Amino acid sequence: MATQTVRRNFIKAGPARIIKPKMLDKLLRIQQKVHKKIIGLMSGTSADGIDACLVEISGSGMRTKANILAFETYPYDEATRIAIFEACNPKTGTVAMVCRLNFYLGKLFADAVKSIAKKAQVPLADVDLIGSHGQTICHLPDNAIVQKAKKEIGGLPFLPSTLQIGEPSVIAQETGITTVADFRPRDMAAGGQGAPLVPYADFILFRDKEKGRALQNIGGIANVTFLPCNCNMNEVVAFDTGPGNMVIDRIAELVSNNSCHFDEGGKFAAKGQVNDRLLAGLLAHPYLSRPPPKSTGREEFGEPFTDKLYKDAVTSGIEGLDILATVTAFTAHTIADSYQQWILPKHHISEIIISGGGVHNATLIKFLMHYFPSSTKIHSIDDFGVTSNAREALAFAILANETLSGNPNNLTGVTGAREAVILGKIIW
Repeated sequence: MATQTVRRNFIKAGPARIIKPKMLDKLLRIQQKVHKKIIGLMSGTSADGIDACLVEISGSGMRTKANILAFETYPYDEATRIAIFEACNPKTGTVAMVCRLNFYLGKLFADAVKSIAKKAQVPLADVDLIGSHGQTICHLPDNAIVQKAKKEIGGLPFLPSTLQIGEPSVIAQETGITTVADFRPRDMAAGGQGAPLVPYADFILFRDKEKGRALQNIGGIANVTFLPCNCNMNEVVAFDTGPGNMVIDRIAELVSNNSCHFDEGGKFAAKGQVNDRLLAGLLAHPYLSRPPPKSTGREEFGEPFTDKLYKDAVTSGIEGLDILATVTAFTAHTIADSYQQWILPKHHISEIIISGGGVHNATLIKFLMHYFPSSTKIHSIDDFGVTSNAREALAFAILANETLSGNPNNLTGVTGAREAVILGKIIW
């Protein structure tokens, strides 16, 4: 069965004569293993560092079982973090910068693979596969965002597009491990938003016959996967709710004169007061009322948005800590409002499972609990055996396994794609 699946998928991909026998044999050996060791790599919009998750996976599709063997975040140094943000900014990013950064991040991703394998005491030769999301530099899923950047794209006709860097050829060459990467473009080519992709793994791992579960990630951008009780793949609801830590982190930098890159534990926001007028203005952002499927990123909630927000607030006489408290409430409010608009009218939520860096912001979680009914159970994903920062890296290990198994791994009802497709490019 496995041999037939592999051969069929390669025939779909192109003329069978271009597939070398050794390559096909290697693929078959990996696919036929009962237990595969796969490393998932993720670097999010906050650009804090590389999340690396070593996972033992058995089966595929609905039969997938995953066991995390090791997880670690490898922080970027300050120069790398600055370079990523400059590359993302149309005013400072250059073709040469993106070109060099692509290969440099590929080297850092490869180093993360070596480090996580060493931590788990697993030889690189025993790692079967790498699934790398890469670092998003630009994500333009719809025409509204492109119109804002019309000068930057030179007046070209609109096509949805996305760019993640962290060259997978470098990862594969440096580690000697077959690498699956560049997951988002195929979904966009099929008419989707290219995001969110993690909900496929959420469905595999967290669906429940009796509970309606919302998995809320709070990274740079916040996103939700809602799994109705006893749901099938077509019933999953998922979308980006809006900003997560991205706006909070930038305001923390501005308030602290760059001495802090984030509000650790939410301790500074806790000293401020929410400004209702500023909060109301933020909640009028058009993305928040846009119906799913939808995704967002730095193009809408990055530095230009946040720096203007801060300047206008200071000019109107709002104190720095009050601005920080307000944007923290803003993130919590957008999460709760998105549930009210797009989930609760049709579904009952038994529990909310939170992951991502936002889990560690006590003030943010306090706001979140305030905006939800007291009857709603809110858990950390750690309670389910998954480290809060590991969820997305784990998901890309699972997505890579699906790619190699020849299984479509996008959820069309989530991304808006016209059809289910096999995501990712395989680098031998």
